[in-house]
Amino acid sequence: MKCRFTFFLIAFLLAGAPGFSQQVSIHVKDASIKEVFSRLTEQTGLNFMADALLMKNLKPLNLQFSNTPLNEVLQKCFSGEEVDILVNQNYKTVVIRKKAPAAKAGRQQKQVTGKITNSTNEPLPGVSIRAKNTVTATVSDTAGMFSIAVPENDATLTFSFIGFTTKEVAVKEGSDINVVLEDQQKALGEVVVIGYGEQSSKKVTTAISRIGGSAIAKQPVATPGEALAALAPGIQVQSARGGYPGEAPTIRIRGVGSLGTSSDPLYVVDGYPLQESTQFDLINPADIESIELLKDAASAAIYGSRAANGVVIVTTKRGKAGKASFNVSAYSGMQQIAKKVDLLNRDEYIDYAKFTARLRNVTYPAVFDTNPDSLPDVDWQDVIFRQAPIADFQMSARGGSEKARYSVSGGYFSQDGTMRGTSYKRYNLRFNMDADLHPKLKIGISMAPSFSDQYRQPAGGQFSEASASETVGGRTLPSPIHSAVLMPPIVPVYAADGDYAQGYRGLKNSANGVFFQASLYNPLGVLEQYRNRVKEYRLLGNSFLEYEPLKRLKLKTSLGATLNINDQNAYIPATLANNSAPAASRSNPVIAQIYAMENQSTVVDWLWENTLTYSGSIAEAHHFNALLLYSLQKYQAKSTGATGRSGTYTSALLENPLASSDLVGSLAYSQNSFLSFGGRLNYDYKNKYLLSAALRRDGSSRFGPNNRFASFPSVSAAWRISEEPFMQAISPVLNEVKIRASYGETGNASIGDFTWANNIVPRDYGFGNQRTYGSAQSGFANYDLTWEKNRQTDIGLELGFLDDKYSITLDYYTRETEGMLFQKDLPAIIGYAAFYRTNLGKLRNQGVELNAKANLNLGPVKWVLEGNISANRTKVLSLGGPSSLPPDAAIFGWDNVFQVRTGDPLGLMYGYEVAGIFRTAQDLQAHPQWVTGNKVGDWIIKDQNNDKKIDENDRAVLGHGFPDFLYGLNSTWQYRNIDLSILVQGVQGVDVINGNVRHQFGIHNVNTSPEYYNNIFDPQQPEKNAEYPAPLASGVTPLNNLTNKAVSDASFLRLRNVTLGYTLPQAALRKIKVQALRFYVTAQNLFTITRYNWYNPETSVTGDSVYRPGVDQGTYPANRVFIAGLHLGF
Repeated sequence: MKCRFTFFLIAFLLAGAPGFSQQVSIHVKDASIKEVFSRLTEQTGLNFMADALLMKNLKPLNLQFSNTPLNEVLQKCFSGEEVDILVNQNYKTVVIRKKAPAAKAGRQQKQVTGKITNSTNEPLPGVSIRAKNTVTATVSDTAGMFSIAVPENDATLTFSFIGFTTKEVAVKEGSDINVVLEDQQKALGEVVVIGYGEQSSKKVTTAISRIGGSAIAKQPVATPGEALAALAPGIQVQSARGGYPGEAPTIRIRGVGSLGTSSDPLYVVDGYPLQESTQFDLINPADIESIELLKDAASAAIYGSRAANGVVIVTTKRGKAGKASFNVSAYSGMQQIAKKVDLLNRDEYIDYAKFTARLRNVTYPAVFDTNPDSLPDVDWQDVIFRQAPIADFQMSARGGSEKARYSVSGGYFSQDGTMRGTSYKRYNLRFNMDADLHPKLKIGISMAPSFSDQYRQPAGGQFSEASASETVGGRTLPSPIHSAVLMPPIVPVYAADGDYAQGYRGLKNSANGVFFQASLYNPLGVLEQYRNRVKEYRLLGNSFLEYEPLKRLKLKTSLGATLNINDQNAYIPATLANNSAPAASRSNPVIAQIYAMENQSTVVDWLWENTLTYSGSIAEAHHFNALLLYSLQKYQAKSTGATGRSGTYTSALLENPLASSDLVGSLAYSQNSFLSFGGRLNYDYKNKYLLSAALRRDGSSRFGPNNRFASFPSVSAAWRISEEPFMQAISPVLNEVKIRASYGETGNASIGDFTWANNIVPRDYGFGNQRTYGSAQSGFANYDLTWEKNRQTDIGLELGFLDDKYSITLDYYTRETEGMLFQKDLPAIIGYAAFYRTNLGKLRNQGVELNAKANLNLGPVKWVLEGNISANRTKVLSLGGPSSLPPDAAIFGWDNVFQVRTGDPLGLMYGYEVAGIFRTAQDLQAHPQWVTGNKVGDWIIKDQNNDKKIDENDRAVLGHGFPDFLYGLNSTWQYRNIDLSILVQGVQGVDVINGNVRHQFGIHNVNTSPEYYNNIFDPQQPEKNAEYPAPLASGVTPLNNLTNKAVSDASFLRLRNVTLGYTLPQAALRKIKVQALRFYVTAQNLFTITRYNWYNPETSVTGDSVYRPGVDQGTYPANRVFIAGLHLGF
């Protein structure tokens, strides 16, 4: 037994040998041990801990050492005591303890193993484990595992770690112990990343939410933004494009920040502010250590001119001193669309077609009566959608010494789309290194190259013409998803000759006319023939040098750059049938309709930042931290493109612009620069009264010469009432009460480059058969154009119960945007410009956020439950003169649906409210009619203004495209080696316009839903309870106007993620010589509860538009994902 003890002690001390080998110099007289520890920390970077009683008994120290080993200095400090000195390399901690009595000779011992985790089930390396009343001790490894010899019948283990509550566990029968250490949040609080620094959560005076990397990494997503949904209050993550491979969601923090420009937040990755949000999308989610959301203006004001919509701070994983850890993670699985639309099959469609033909008094194909079974029965959703694989593979190595720490990781992600023809692949590498060149000098380097490869297809818009954002070069293409839901099931996928079948070339009616809808093209023909490939290369590099010339005074300079190269090529072949060539097919290629495009763009952005920080205290009661900032950033972009003029392609063999005899090239440049100065002061008195103030002044070339500089101040304060003497009596129950308030101003610069200036653009004019090239002026200069100003006030309350076992955070905010970057109309006499950019108008967001968390210990079960809910309301306060903006259409045919009006919230949907159907002539006499008259079978429209007629003045608000509430619930359970996590996402009080149904009302012989077929008005059965008018209705119809029948409640409750995992016990792992091995299965988007009967309730065919939110037509469905994976550590 003695040999075994000696072995463990030697192994532990050898692990700490690098720390003891350090040479230190210290010269003090009558110094306390605290002062000695402080000086040793400055030289070694180690933290020193000792028993309070041991420190209390020490006399003042007189030390005179030069270049002496650390161990020798510590032995001198405690020369009068029997102590153990242990080093925890992983967390750079030295523990000095009073030596425990030796174990009794001959006493039987046994080996105890186990795993140590924190309250969120993350392994804790470097925890000190000691057998009570013995000198036997060890530390946990990088996977949180430990092994220690203890007395056979009576043993208690003590687990201690800096920042965590010490815990004693009695050793019972068996040899495996799993221990959860609780954070000492009452003393220290969780450390959160703020702008240009870190701060204890207990001292934060602003509204910041933190999301741990483990909550992000466990979700099978292509971009990190997708994983943020439901994890924090006040952030809306809208997957408007559903499960489109590689597509990032729309992210808004505390509502819509502008009507004239982007509402995207600023993304800061390892201290580097990204100029383009798409660069955030290329980050490997597995590389993320944490994400902090700076939600109020006071927390974001240090980023000034670009922080009006909040700041997302991304911190990637870095190395820690200690033994190298190697990790391999992989998962693989399948995806399927989460929901299919209920449509008619062959027999139902034939009955429906005959029924509507009778109502319209037209003929139909005779085969419907003579031999309907000879017709195919095609489910077109199954034709274009598929089960698709998804896979991810990650490797990493992290570790280092006290002097140098490193982190290297690489990853591969692959996602085939559930819609054919779409896919996404991403390759990532990341290297982070930190080194202490000298006790006063540190250096850090980060390099992160990445590559993505995406195949795109149109996924939005009307069946005959996909949205412009879905195609390239101004060429219109069919919308495959909308085409699939409209295509009759009796149209085959392929014709007899093997070509793609087209409905309009198929069945004829009895009058030998085309029976099916023209311009409804085979969607599979589009997906298999159209090519649009986008490849993106990115390199993000950042480095810093930090020097501490004086104690607690740090000078840091950082230099970084990003390089983005985007390569896109697209091709429309001669065989693809579309509106430009309806007769095109494999047997009839139309060479004149070929389109090819090659486009390359290069972006170079560099950043140089310098900070000076000083942290100090006065009389151990006044604590402060000061920051000064100087920053330069410059962005340059170049884009080149080539295409052939329509009709000039001579060959279908060469699928690029070189096949054209008349090439057209394009060249574009863009650049901008930012110059910034700033400062911040944080102060607290006895950790009780907290104050923070910041000021940043920015200048940018994006704005007019007269207004290129602006200042962005902020101030915040907090009172920790729980630290007052009168609260101590109830502190065991209510341990934390903090009230905080903040005010700040931030700016929005997302308007593009040189928009303040008038531009020269190429123009050409034809003189006879000769084209003459020239240039013309475009735009109208505004030398006074400047930033939007965002002013925000926030009031917050934070509560902690039972040593933060339960916690609640509540925030109320008011956010006003003034001087929005708008387009303003110009008089027609100007001629060359119709509008110009200027600052006008005011928009307000008001909201409330609530977050609650509970850490529950239910015997062997550890349960962490966290929920959040938030509500935001927008109101347009001013439009700079006019009371409203021109109205916008929802989709083609449904005009004047959206209109921004002063005094109203954003996103209101206007249309007509259906009150019933004119079933008889008596109904025509009893209800107001459309201005041109109605007939039996038409819709009865509600007379909103009671003027006895129906016209444009009877439009009413039918819904709104922004939600009333967002909520989320995240729950994790740990039982021995089994873990389970569940994430629920909810959106309440939002509507969506279902533009998919506009053509499904009996006129165009397209497919439809049973809901419509069973609710059409039939003049032969006027008493039948019907919701929809006869196919040839007049007045307000489903085809010409939006009604409440096409507006659906899109509120939903989604089981977003369920993960079940099992970690092999340490005893089994020793046999295979690995440190950690976990297997897991995950289901993403397992089910969604909603009233919306189409593919995805959070869809938006208009993307992140604030003018036309909540419109669905032909958009990509949401996916359901099932994966199985493993994590291996060694």
